[in-house]
Amino acid sequence: MQALGDATPIALLLQLMSEVVPENVIAIHKAHHHLVELMLPINPSRILPHVINTTQCKIGNVSKISNVSWKAQGTRKKMSEPVDNSSAMRRGCAIPKLITAYESIHTLLAQYNEYQQKGYHLGDFEEDDDNIDEEKHAEELEEKRRLQRGYSAILTINKAIYPDFINKIKDSGGTHIISQLQRGANSARSFDTSMVMNFVGKALNKEVQKINQTRLKEYQIKLHAHAKRVTGSDNLTDLPAATSPEPVLEHIEEFCTSSRDSRGLQNDITGCLLCPVEFDWKDPIVRAAVCAFDPKYNFASSACARCFYKDREFDPDNLDKGFLQSYLLVQIYRLMFTSPSSTKDQPEDVENLPASKKKKTTATNRRGNVTQIIHINDVKPRSIAYAAIHLHFALNDAPHWAESHMGYNYLDLWNFIVDFFEDPEDEEEKQPKELLKWWNDRIFTGTCSAANSRGTKMTSRKKDLSQWLQPFSLLNDISSNGNGTLP
Repeated sequence: MQALGDATPIALLLQLMSEVVPENVIAIHKAHHHLVELMLPINPSRILPHVINTTQCKIGNVSKISNVSWKAQGTRKKMSEPVDNSSAMRRGCAIPKLITAYESIHTLLAQYNEYQQKGYHLGDFEEDDDNIDEEKHAEELEEKRRLQRGYSAILTINKAIYPDFINKIKDSGGTHIISQLQRGANSARSFDTSMVMNFVGKALNKEVQKINQTRLKEYQIKLHAHAKRVTGSDNLTDLPAATSPEPVLEHIEEFCTSSRDSRGLQNDITGCLLCPVEFDWKDPIVRAAVCAFDPKYNFASSACARCFYKDREFDPDNLDKGFLQSYLLVQIYRLMFTSPSSTKDQPEDVENLPASKKKKTTATNRRGNVTQIIHINDVKPRSIAYAAIHLHFALNDAPHWAESHMGYNYLDLWNFIVDFFEDPEDEEEKQPKELLKWWNDRIFTGTCSAANSRGTKMTSRKKDLSQWLQPFSLLNDISSNGNGTLP
């Protein structure tokens, strides 16, 4: 065998690769490193995949390498097969998260058809302002907006969820497609409801533990003071039994994570989070009125629950400030739209939350998440609404998923949040756009959508890519020359 010093590393490497035998493995390994020194900064693992790892080569059991790949994107490990996202049921999992949380696909199709029949899709019609009945006009606008939500929902399904949905359901198998999509939607919503209930229970228990620790310290201080008053010493062992009333330790029981039974307005912690910010929950009279469903303090009439506000604070002169920016809401969004691991050990300062990491799909994990199923990388308004209703519902004591509970209508809450983004009162209003930008920065920081939301211009990488591939072009020229030297 020719020594390494007698020929150029490139020529020797090409010669050794023509027929790999056990005694040439070490020579290939050494020649490769000589080649790497000449072609830096190429990643060595991309030049000779599966060849340079000599620890896996055994005498008498060496696989023949007849067709070595010189592709720039080669890797050592064999990539797992792509996840099959084509099934209707799997894609249906995205419907409650991005389309609608309550209405069925058949209802959406009916709204889609009616919207077209009334010609709303053709554009707005000009009306004579002098002959408009304001009350009737407001009702017509509300009805039009209801149909528009269904119309846009079907268009999104047709474009992003199940491509060419509108045409495919016209065929003989259309009923089956709708059935499978709806089945996937119901399954995903049920799974999310249970997952959020458990997550919120654990989050509430952390708060309960902090309260109990504070109360325990206060109790110990009071107990020592009590002992000093009775015995003249703060030594608790000198305190006689039942000499005088002692301070009472008020311990709060933790929440059950598998049930919502102990939550709702009757619990001081969850009641405070459910109470609209317009009402002062700390006031005992107001709190009692809210719990008694006093019409003057009707919590079901407002979508501005304290659980939606950043730091649970609000500006009475601007209810939109901090709305839909709470730490718990962001965590629930990450839980459902990225992965449960992205919620662990996160700081409670929502302004400094790190971006969610993309969940990897392995051979044993085929479920994936909605961002992978339909390839979204930005926050959608309806996905925020979906997270919001799940947070509010998890704080309540409803025994099962429902459209309304104790007078609170969750479909109205969903519509309110969706319209906040999609149908603002003022088309030039900046608040919805700024809020979406805020969400993208918290969830998808580092992605194209987040950069675009901040106005960052993405630069082309074609020049960098051509420079990176230049050594491979040089290698092809050397190989085609046949003598291991430059032409």
